[in-house]
Formats: sequence, structure tokens, C-alpha cells
Amino acid sequence: MFRDTFQHRFVTVFSSAGSKPLAIWDVQTKNGNSRRLTDEDIRSLVFELTGVNVATTYMVAPCAPCPSLCVKLPFLILLLKNMKKFFSFEVQILDDRQSLRRLRFSNYQSTTRIDSFSTTMPLSLVPNWNQVQLNLAEFIRRSYGTNYIETVRLQIHANVRIKRIYFCDRLYTNDETPNDLRLLPVRPNRLVQMRIQQKTAKFPSVPIESVRPTTPVENAGVPVAIENEKLTEVQCSDGTEI
Repeated sequence: MFRDTFQHRFVTVFSSAGSKPLAIWDVQTKNGNSRRLTDEDIRSLVFELTGVNVATTYMVAPCAPCPSLCVKLPFLILLLKNMKKFFSFEVQILDDRQSLRRLRFSNYQSTTRIDSFSTTMPLSLVPNWNQVQLNLAEFIRRSYGTNYIETVRLQIHANVRIKRIYFCDRLYTNDETPNDLRLLPVRPNRLVQMRIQQKTAKFPSVPIESVRPTTPVENAGVPVAIENEKLTEVQCSDGTEI
């Protein structure tokens, strides 16, 4: 598919913000669902794959009848969201022995298993959005002692939200990466933030009494001033003191 394309620095194979995000992809959903929606954390369009069975709900590239992606860049970058459910994806690679090797990554396995033509590895994801960076050439070299030639096939299984998938010739810093390929900082949901502030509002543990002014008291026509619970001497109209 990308054999006749000039592959320099970055090659994007999926973008959820495009007009046709599934142009080169086939989607299979059995007891599952696939849709494009706006993620509440990054406020951007994403593609969501959800299903009861991870194996029966997936998206695969390239779509028929194209046999291979033919991407020669060795670094695979995925911008995806951890849904806190089972999730897996696999990459099919052609090496210099003309053998097809399959790398499988999943968050529900804890050990690495290497077979003749496939390798299964655990995938650790942090909560919310992740930027997964894979050096495919290094995986092939360590697993089979061969050299990476190109990526043939890419398959993403449920359950996940995807923003972008692309290949690059090396790992770039955040400043070197174009803006549309970056994973922007997660912005807190304003409604959730307001609810948290309401729950954490502080109230005084001891009620505060307001200061009341002194109240004049009349006793048999003689005014008496009371202040701080002490009687003060006042002078009556006839000149006598009480």
C-alpha cells in the first residue's frame, strides 16, 4: 500500500480526525461496537472499539485486496486510551529471511512467550491516555536474530479508544513532533472538577457567634448600662449617683 510512497520521518496509517478514518481499514464487530465520538478528556474525535470478546471485535489494515502495508519505518507509535478492560493488538512483520513474524501485545498477560513465528508480550498501560512507542526492529532482532524489513499488517482489538497510529524512522522529542501527531495534555472535565470542589468545600468545625451590641436596661425609671457583665455608675437627672 505504501510501497510507492516516499516514507520520510512520519507515515500515518490511522487518524480519527480525518474525513475517512477507516479508508484503509476493515472493521469486524461480533458482540461488540465500533463508533467515532468525542472524548471528554482530550476534547477530540476518537475511534472506539468495544466488545465482549477481544478476539471477535477488531480493525485491521490494510483492507482487501491490498496484501501489505509495506511500511519500512521501524518505530510504531499508538495514541490510545486505557479503557480498563481487556485489550490487545498485533503487528505482522517481514524480516530479512523472508519470514512473516507476528508480535502480539496485550494487557491481560504477564509473561513473554516466543514461538517460531509469533511472540506474545505483556503491555502495561497507565490510566487514561497513553502514547505507546515500539521499536519493531529491536523486537525482531532480540526474538529471532533477524533484521526488520517492513510492516505487513496491523490489527487492533477491543477494548480501546484510538486517536492516531503512525510510523517513524526514529523516536522524536515532543518539540520535534508535529502538533497533529502529539498527545496533548489531558484537560480535566469542568463539570467533574466543579463537583469535586463542592465535595471538598470546607466548613468551620465550631460555629462562629456574631457579636451582639449591649442592650440598655431600665430599672424603676433609672437607666442602667451593662457592659461586659459589669455595672457602671450612671448619674440620674437629679444629680445623685447610683
